[in-house]
Amino acid sequence: MKRMNIDQQNFVKNLIENSKKINSKAFTLTRCILLAIMNYNKDGLQFRELTSLLNITDGKLKSNLDFLEEVGYIKKVQIQLDQRKLHIYLITKSGENELKKIINWIRILANVEW
Repeated sequence: MKRMNIDQQNFVKNLIENSKKINSKAFTLTRCILLAIMNYNKDGLQFRELTSLLNITDGKLKSNLDFLEEVGYIKKVQIQLDQRKLHIYLITKSGENELKKIINWIRILANVEW
């Protein structure tokens, strides 16, 4: 069996420690994309915009939005636009923090040597 050198041991330790900081239930591709899109678009997005961007079913989107809202990573806000009431989704500070943890972990993972 091949022994790991100090750098390899540090990499593995760092990878594992940082993975424990992530909410594993939030770490799905769809949820990561939702957090990233909302972080990028600070003004919020409507449900139909998100459906169009992600090209997923309404049901799948709703369940992912519901989960992210339930854990406090996003919030649903009602706004008035041209005499119509609409809902938009916004990332929260907690959601921004979770996204930072995910991005940090992905950066560590990206250092895997091929």
